[in-house]
Amino acid sequence: MLGNPSPIEAPRVLKIETVRTPDGGEVSYCPERGGIITSIKLHGKEILYLDEATLRDTSVNVKGGVPVLFPNAGPIPDELKTPELANLEQHGFARKQKWQPLMTIDGFIVSLEANDETKKVFPYDFDLSIIGKLERDGSFTISQQAENFEIGKDMPVSFGLHPYFRVPSGLKKDIRFNFEGGKVIEENIEQWENGKPIKAVSIANPGGPFEVSIPELGTLVFTISPEYKRVWIWSQTGKDFICVEPVMRDAGGIVKDPEMLKIHQKYSASMNVQLKTE
Repeated sequence: MLGNPSPIEAPRVLKIETVRTPDGGEVSYCPERGGIITSIKLHGKEILYLDEATLRDTSVNVKGGVPVLFPNAGPIPDELKTPELANLEQHGFARKQKWQPLMTIDGFIVSLEANDETKKVFPYDFDLSIIGKLERDGSFTISQQAENFEIGKDMPVSFGLHPYFRVPSGLKKDIRFNFEGGKVIEENIEQWENGKPIKAVSIANPGGPFEVSIPELGTLVFTISPEYKRVWIWSQTGKDFICVEPVMRDAGGIVKDPEMLKIHQKYSASMNVQLKTE
């Protein structure tokens, strides 16, 4: 006699929270997938790329949205690794953690506290918050704030964000980078479009917003706080996205030149993005 058949597990459903404003602004985020922002709509138009399959498959990193890079952005070269930070992966661990959410009237806050798992690779007590806000002018601001709770030890950070913006693969050659040095980015598409990031902008002296004009999307106007000292441009061949990534330092910065937070010191950085469609 055959036994009872094994129950079929239902597909895992990730809870995605959404905040909307009357003017067509909308932001969605998923706390249990690293606090990632999955969608930003400005004036009713989606500006982010998202590979839904990678969002649902928790065994891989999400390709798309706005992953959070903490405590480091980029890889740490082997020759720079210290015993304390030897096990930190590229882009850190925050994008793989479950975050605690709090919805606000015009956005959201998600937070991540140090736990036994994070301390295996980053031996510090910390609190990290991501604040997303749909602004009254129709733009969107995302802020990162880290606080050190480690007694008797300064905490190094060199964090960042990894936004994926929508663009048809065949039209990447028509993207225009409207800032000083932008022509160099346009001329080196073979580099960044093939998975090799290129440093686009130094924000040490920001001098105001800069623009990236993307076919079939519009012109994105970025205002990035000076705590992010670099912006990296990156993509992959055949994929319908371009990443414009604000980061605190170059790769390896958490070892070479980190921001060192004293006990109870908070450190914040923010990026505002507007969409011009005319």
